[in-house]
This record gives sequence, C-alpha cells and structure tokens, in this order.
Amino acid sequence: MQPSWKLNKLGEKLNYYLSLKGWSQQHLANKLGTTQQSVSRWVNGQTEPELDDLLLICYLLDEDPNEFLGFNDISADEFAKFENTRKRK
Repeated sequence: MQPSWKLNKLGEKLNYYLSLKGWSQQHLANKLGTTQQSVSRWVNGQTEPELDDLLLICYLLDEDPNEFLGFNDISADEFAKFENTRKRK
C-alpha cells in the first residue's frame, strides 16, 4: 500500500504547477513583474509570496487558490508521477 502523505509545501506545489505548464521560474517572474531570484526563493521555501502575488500566481497558472494553499492537497500518486517525470529529464 502506498503512503497517504500529501504534498503540502507551497514551494513544492509551485514547482509542480510550473512543471505542468512547462514554465520556467524566469517565465513566471516576467509575468509577475518580479525577479527569478524571488520565484526561486519561493520554490526553495526560503520565503513565501505576498498574498496578492499568490493570487496572481494561481490566476496565471489557472489553479484554484484552495488547492494551492493545501485545502485540497495533491495526492501522493499525482506527485509521484511528477517526480518520475522530473527525474528522467
């Protein structure tokens, strides 16, 4: 039986959704009017985006803010597929 853990870190989710869209951190930064370094800090969990940035990120990525904030976490199976794809690159 597979573990029932859920992906719940904002940075991991941001990385996951960027990967699904095929977007780089720089691409998102350009759309937000911020730097790639800021996006990198969010992805690495060093800082978190301001609420207005977070809502804009959700809008740009066409993702539900509730999902993004962990109210409806991504299943372990979905994340495992992402990890397998990412490791092959």
